[in-house]
Amino acid sequence: MGIGEGAFVFAAYRRLAELGASPNDAQRQLYGTEIDTLAYEEFSRSARDQNLEFPYLRNADFFEADFPLVDAVIGNPPYVRRTSIEDVFHIRQAVIDRNSEITEKDLHRLTDLYVYFLLYALPFLKPGGKLAVITADPWLNTGYGERLRKYLLDNFELEHLVNFDRRVFDNAQVRPLLIMATRVTASNAKKKIQFLRVKNGLPISRLANMINTYDTADPNLSTIHLEGKELDPANTWDIHFKAPEIYRRLASHNFMAPISALAETRVGIQTLAKDFFVLSPGQAASAGFEPEFLAPLIQSPRYMSSPVVEYDAPPASYLFYCSKSHNELRGTNALRYIQRGELAEVPVRGKKISVSGYQNKERIKRSHRRVWYDLKSSVERRGRAAILVPRLIYRTLSVVWNRAGFVPGELFIEFIPPEDGYIETYLAILTSSVAEIMLRAHAHVYGGGTYNMNPGKFRNVPLVNADKLNKCQREILTQAYLEHVRAARPDRSKIDEIIFEILGFNAHARTEILESLEDLQAIPISCKKPGSAAP
Repeated sequence: MGIGEGAFVFAAYRRLAELGASPNDAQRQLYGTEIDTLAYEEFSRSARDQNLEFPYLRNADFFEADFPLVDAVIGNPPYVRRTSIEDVFHIRQAVIDRNSEITEKDLHRLTDLYVYFLLYALPFLKPGGKLAVITADPWLNTGYGERLRKYLLDNFELEHLVNFDRRVFDNAQVRPLLIMATRVTASNAKKKIQFLRVKNGLPISRLANMINTYDTADPNLSTIHLEGKELDPANTWDIHFKAPEIYRRLASHNFMAPISALAETRVGIQTLAKDFFVLSPGQAASAGFEPEFLAPLIQSPRYMSSPVVEYDAPPASYLFYCSKSHNELRGTNALRYIQRGELAEVPVRGKKISVSGYQNKERIKRSHRRVWYDLKSSVERRGRAAILVPRLIYRTLSVVWNRAGFVPGELFIEFIPPEDGYIETYLAILTSSVAEIMLRAHAHVYGGGTYNMNPGKFRNVPLVNADKLNKCQREILTQAYLEHVRAARPDRSKIDEIIFEILGFNAHARTEILESLEDLQAIPISCKKPGSAAP
């Protein structure tokens, strides 16, 4: 695939030589391109220093290249944020032209570059050929990854998927994943797929031995084997690296139901121009805003000292909150602030351009607001939820009780049960260790250890169904939650005890659940030094 500065090229050359190829044959068996001229020149210098010449490795656009059928596809496809991909329409069309089974509607607009690379490269692989690549892992559970998941299931026998808790590449926040598979032929025997999670850095020799021998006794490894028929490309696969046995046991319990069946959910207010709409108390005071044009905003639990937003809580942030027209605002500081915003030079995120005035930002123009700065009408129409679940989960999960009715920001998912009387009950359920393990199982983990909950995936998370509880159980849970938030040092052990009792889990099962959660919480916040982790 992409040559880069040649790390995979030289490793492949050495391996071919080990397998008996002559130096000349080994050099002529490698195909690839590199679009970056400087990287290609660096590779060429390294090749010349070793007296090597690779006739089929070129300085060219990968998506314009044609290759013969090959025995193996290896490499590290480039990870480029989708907002930074240049000439994406050309790339998408090249992928479609190369794959008769892929259409325009199959390729999500948010697709990352490494997925395009794989979908373009894999048709060149012979039946029985081997795939061995290292990629970023978001394709396991994102919507845009569904096309790749389906392609792999339809055309390959997946043998090993190896996920790393720690970052391997310092310049990428995503976690790395190894894919090892064989192109399907009529003679391929169906076999199970190994999902292997590497919890700490391991020397490549040890990891390779464990993969080849299926030796997974090392405490730094977690493994599960699944048959291909157990995998659905429409579902996330990341769950199988986390706490698969505990997850299955909890998800199948008759007291559990997906959140979509329990409550309405939605993302908190999306301003589309945070630097204009979100103000610190100091900024609001400096601008001299009239009080009616400010609404208390809660952006993240990281700015909170308590899981409850009380009525007298001082806001850490304000939302510019105005639905009036320019004429109605005549003479106000709010109007002067709006007019400055309409003249400001505003950078467009992910692009090297700017627009004149926030009202000309494309996303704001498409939002169909009555006036471009009117967030108030939307908030008043939808209301403010009392239960807020953070989209980013760090060392601990902090579900927020929004008693004071602050406006929730977009880093929260609002959870709205059908009855107000269930609010404290669901706050207890969501605060429990059982809920946390289910939420983490469905969230995507970045290389820095942060769990990111996709709002669409959130709806699929199994949770204890309050409707299955009797009145006494709901009251006991509510009381335990109130004691939890009133405590000087909140402790959810009593909530957990009640949830475990309701679900009928014995002491052994409780210990397993808590240990699995501790394992998920321990995914490192910092990465290993270069060279201390696997590949």
